[in-house]
Amino acid sequence: MPRSPSSHQRKAAHFLLVPELLYSPPNRAIIEALLSCGYSVHVFSPGTPQDPAEYGPDVHTHRAEYSMDWLRRHLLSRRWWKFDCFSGTSEDPLAVVGLLSALTGRPCFSLVDEIKSGGYRGNSPERWKQLCRWAMRRSRFTIVNDESRVNLLREYAGLAADANVVVYPGCFHQPPKPDPEFRRALRRRWGLGEDALVIASSGAFNLTAGADWLVQALQEEPGLQAVIQPLAVSPLCLFLLRRLGVEGRLYLQEERMGWQEAWRSAVGLDIGLAIYTNPAPQFQHMGTSSNRLCMFLAMGVPVIATRQPSFRFIEDYDCGVLVENYDQFLAAIRHIGTHLPAMRANCHRCFHEYIMPPDRYPRLREAIASLPGG
Repeated sequence: MPRSPSSHQRKAAHFLLVPELLYSPPNRAIIEALLSCGYSVHVFSPGTPQDPAEYGPDVHTHRAEYSMDWLRRHLLSRRWWKFDCFSGTSEDPLAVVGLLSALTGRPCFSLVDEIKSGGYRGNSPERWKQLCRWAMRRSRFTIVNDESRVNLLREYAGLAADANVVVYPGCFHQPPKPDPEFRRALRRRWGLGEDALVIASSGAFNLTAGADWLVQALQEEPGLQAVIQPLAVSPLCLFLLRRLGVEGRLYLQEERMGWQEAWRSAVGLDIGLAIYTNPAPQFQHMGTSSNRLCMFLAMGVPVIATRQPSFRFIEDYDCGVLVENYDQFLAAIRHIGTHLPAMRANCHRCFHEYIMPPDRYPRLREAIASLPGG
């Protein structure tokens, strides 16, 4: 609900890696928690800032860059002394967060939703990465999206044994409610059967996210239908997807959807993919850091996920199937198709009991409220 303008004693600066993260579930939780603690929030990101109107009048967006050149031009600006705390998402924004916190003496905290190690190191210069890890160490608390990432974060950033780490999943604390009528309308718009078994891929669509398994299953299972909501794929990939020879059984969502819209549309699906075969440590410690997995389960959609310890809860709640190869993937589709009503109910139970129990968001808000002056 939009807030009325108010006179705030405190201001927070929150730095994003890309503007599109303004309404992402973890960042939304942070911004709403800051607002509820009495802060006005100024969000900085590269490129064209998104419209913050959905948050109300106490959220403002600005441009920033993550480079030494930008720091030389802006670090000593007097504007930073107007802020009472600094925060940001990993990885590149955290270098700015740490330096501003040290310069002004104001506290900072970090959302470490990406751990750029191993084969997922990224292209940032080592000097910048060192600043990012230093910012994590000086943060009053750091946020990770899954329990399995706590030790991974401590090792990567060199956190002290007693450093405060808050676990907050990659999801909304108030997800959209599944709407059966909207499900039927979506199926009609997608051109898919109302009673068909529909599998979906959302987000990254590549060989480490199960793209090859999904395409092969569509060609081998004539009763299977699919929705693909790809991000950052080439025009060639889109061209080939349109020519798979599965006309009438595949809907390709080419326009990027907002976070809330994507979550709400999941009600039209029956099976969601949470495939992570990239060997980098981040992808082998996914758990509830996977936004797509949280989205599917919150909306009652059973998942097929790659077998790793952080996904063991999926089997414990019987809300999906863990697989290691294509044959198991195909068997998982058939298994979920024959147990769909019970597994849907298990998805909701898993989300409310394991992923987002009632104390998750209050713990995050409490950590923010405990900042000096908060």
